[in-house]
Amino acid sequence: MNAADQHTDPQPPKGGGLLISLAVHAALLSLTLLVVVSRYLQPAEDPVFTPTQRVLLPAQIREHRMNAARHDASAPRPSYSPRITGSSPSPIAIPPTPEVNVQQMLPLNPSQMVSDQIASLIGSAGEGAGTGQGLSGGAGTGPATAGVSFFSINDATRSIVIMIDVSQSMFSRTGDYDSASRKLIRTGSRQAFHTIRMEALQLISSLGPDTRFGIIRWSGSARSWQPSLVRATDANKAAAREHILHEVDAESAPPTGGRPGGTRHDYALEELFRLAPESAFMLTDGNATRSSPRGGMSPIPNSEIFDLLTSASHSLPSPPRIHTIYYITGTDRKEEEELLRGIARRTKGKFRKVSATPAPKPS
Repeated sequence: MNAADQHTDPQPPKGGGLLISLAVHAALLSLTLLVVVSRYLQPAEDPVFTPTQRVLLPAQIREHRMNAARHDASAPRPSYSPRITGSSPSPIAIPPTPEVNVQQMLPLNPSQMVSDQIASLIGSAGEGAGTGQGLSGGAGTGPATAGVSFFSINDATRSIVIMIDVSQSMFSRTGDYDSASRKLIRTGSRQAFHTIRMEALQLISSLGPDTRFGIIRWSGSARSWQPSLVRATDANKAAAREHILHEVDAESAPPTGGRPGGTRHDYALEELFRLAPESAFMLTDGNATRSSPRGGMSPIPNSEIFDLLTSASHSLPSPPRIHTIYYITGTDRKEEEELLRGIARRTKGKFRKVSATPAPKPS
């Protein structure tokens, strides 16, 4: 094999790759520098001005407020009166205001005022310091007041009892009753006794709803319309009117329970004290009597009646005022008047005389 056949390709120089790498890196560096420099060389954006709101007070207003603050700070503290602004408990105990039941403050009845004035002119002098006087001469024991009225005796009260004597003499002396036959001659509105019923009906009609009331009729026994006082409602007043018109009559309270009869004022007072009202109207034509085992009637001494009043004043918290009406059906007797005056005086009630009007004779 000759020399020409052994000829090979020439090899690149060993430092050529390094030069190429350096050239590439130099180009990248130049490009980067160009980009960075171009960004800094770009013109800046125009600035935008944004104004902010500022509140500025004029100098005069600032000075005024400062002067006012200094004046308030230098002024003394206001003084307060403890009497007006004090909230601490008072060292003085003030009593509570009393409660007043307005419904009990009943208006004055002009007709009652006129009747009292007339009676004071024609009546004779009576007991006590009162000015209310009877239609036929009896004087009251205190000033007339408004409220309820029974035969022109006025009283302001929260509870009342009407007491009516239904003994035979209340009817026989006026011609309503025949004692011999023991029969009524006249009935209902034809009786002279009906005047008493009408007075009682007027009293009941005038009662306010907060008033309590009762009715007692007595002769040989004492009968109460209801076992206790009742409110003056429309229903109760209607029932009381029916009772007075149809049950309060002669022979309607005979003896009962084995107790002696007669005209038992003591029984009626005992029943009154059991009901315990604030006041009462007691109408009768005479003294108290009791029947005897041997027959006949005997008077009950006034002292026994007065002892009942004394006992009630000790046993009851507030004994009732008892206004007495001497209903004269026959002769005006001094001993009968003394009993009724004594009852009224001992209970701080009033006394009055009333003359019964005889019933008309049948035609």
